Amino acid sequence: MTGTTASEISNLWAANGPGHFERLESYLPFDLTVFENFFLATLVLSAIVAFRYFLMVTPIWAMLYWHKPTKWTKRQIYETLPSKDMQAFEIKWSVITSLLFGLSGVGLGLMWQMNWTKIYLPFSAYGLWYLPVSFLVMSVLHDFYFYVTHRWLHLPKVYRRFHSLHHQSLTPSPWASFSFHPVEGFIQALALPLIVLVLPVHPTVLLAYLTFMTISAIINHLGFEVLPQNGFGQWLGRWLITGTHHAQHHRYFRTNYGLFFTIWDKVFGTEDSRYETELSRLTEPSDMKTLVPAKDQL
Repeated sequence: MTGTTASEISNLWAANGPGHFERLESYLPFDLTVFENFFLATLVLSAIVAFRYFLMVTPIWAMLYWHKPTKWTKRQIYETLPSKDMQAFEIKWSVITSLLFGLSGVGLGLMWQMNWTKIYLPFSAYGLWYLPVSFLVMSVLHDFYFYVTHRWLHLPKVYRRFHSLHHQSLTPSPWASFSFHPVEGFIQALALPLIVLVLPVHPTVLLAYLTFMTISAIINHLGFEVLPQNGFGQWLGRWLITGTHHAQHHRYFRTNYGLFFTIWDKVFGTEDSRYETELSRLTEPSDMKTLVPAKDQL
């Protein structure tokens, strides 16, 4: 296959008939218009979402909150990590949100089955090049949706009724990734069903994107900065939402509303003025503190 272009690969797949990832039954093995199937699928998918949540958070939590390696101490964002009681609170609400996310996923499947969405199956329909492009476009659209709804959730009356639950985690742990009031969880769950109404997306991209969303949510609530301690890490932090960026939102409430990118906070003037200074402190190369005093002594 050396030298074979993406277009040629797509043509080969088309000539050999639809593969596993190009068949509807690979993703929707049941008729979701039948209530019993819809109900069972919701239970199964909710369990999968909750299992994946524990599977992804547990090893990270064990390393940073239980094992506590010394080399990560200087990457800790908060002075004090959240209590066990607060982490238990976050887990309880995250499990409830997993049920909503499972329902949303099955609802999206029903929309697909009813031919209401732009989800497509043949890779050749748009070409392989479109797969990463659709991933990026979806993330930008989702980021804007999140920013707008997040600002709405911070309106005083709305905040008190719904969003304040998430903000009980003043110093969130990775368990806070899904810790939402059911109304906020429902708003979050609506994002992808709305996006696929207008954006052509392959189901493999959707599956990859769901994993990306979970990883991003864990990083944003980790309590530790994971960006590289170098100039590249500091540059990335200017454009991507980091643990430091979102931790400031939990601390100061009225800044840093973005999900993946800092662009909307920059455009609408809601990025915290202290962000880059704090990010620089946490991503400063380990040898900088020895180099700077030596330079000052020259």
